[in-house]
Amino acid sequence: MSRSRLITCGSLLIVGGIACWFFPLFHIRPLDGGRTEASERAATLRQSGPADPAAYVREFWDGPLRTGDAGTDVVQLWNAFDADTTGARSQYGRQAGLGGAWYFCIRGQGTVETVEKDRVVLTVTDSPRRICLELGVVVDNTVREAIGVKASDFANSQDFNAVSSELNRRAEQEVIAANRAFLKEGVVVDFVGCAKISGKSDIDPLCMIPIQLQTRGNEDAKAGFGKDTATRATP
Repeated sequence: MSRSRLITCGSLLIVGGIACWFFPLFHIRPLDGGRTEASERAATLRQSGPADPAAYVREFWDGPLRTGDAGTDVVQLWNAFDADTTGARSQYGRQAGLGGAWYFCIRGQGTVETVEKDRVVLTVTDSPRRICLELGVVVDNTVREAIGVKASDFANSQDFNAVSSELNRRAEQEVIAANRAFLKEGVVVDFVGCAKISGKSDIDPLCMIPIQLQTRGNEDAKAGFGKDTATRATP
């Protein structure tokens, strides 16, 4: 190679190197460099959690649970289980952790068939199956899991568990205790309830904790319901 050609090639390399220094083809950034202000705020909210679990429950109870989207229709859910158990769970239920139990928020209407100490059994129109409303002390996390409260929204497990306790308290005092005297044989009941369903054996009777009740023909028995009766579940 001639000397002039070597000089030309060297000059081109030098010019190219200078250009890449001022106009790099790529930049190296830290992994969190692309975090937006919105994502940082969301992360902060998840870490801090609601300051007052009771206030969180009040907002949820008086908001999403009183809208027209609280609960999947019970006959629709039964039909889905008959067709495909796995599909019914994924479409209408919420799973508590990987491999955990499935929980459902359910609505419907039934007629009181039998009244027992801590439960009432309802027959449902257009179905041979029955509903069981649990009227005893609420001690587990069925309500919390069925309505979709997420652990990631809270800073610690104490607040998450406190939300469950407050939901159970409201179900006991504002729904179960307030309606127990009106639940008599032959009474028609509109209900929204929360249930844990492990398999097909749990769907007849389908036992649930009521979170909204309204007895037909008794306008005073509306504990748990607002003016707009809830009709379908939130996803």
